[in-house]
Amino acid sequence: MPKVRNPYTGKMQSVSMAVPWAGRAGPKRSAYCARTAKIKGAWKRNPKSKNLIQRRRWRCPYVAGELRVAEYRRK
Repeated sequence: MPKVRNPYTGKMQSVSMAVPWAGRAGPKRSAYCARTAKIKGAWKRNPKSKNLIQRRRWRCPYVAGELRVAEYRRK
C-alpha cells in the first residue's frame, strides 16, 4: 500500500488509494470531496483518520467540525 505523510502528525501512514489525479481540479475531485464529506463517524477530529488525510491530499475544502492542521499543531 502506498504511504503519504500525515500533515497533522508528520509521520508516514499507509493509505488505501493513491491516484495520479488527486488534488487536480475537475469532476473527479468534486465528486470525491462531496462523497467523503458525507461519511459518518468521528473522522473529523481524528488526526490519524485515513479519510481526513486523503481529503487533505485531494485538497478538499474543510467541512464543519473538521480538524485543521493549524489547530492540531497548536496543542
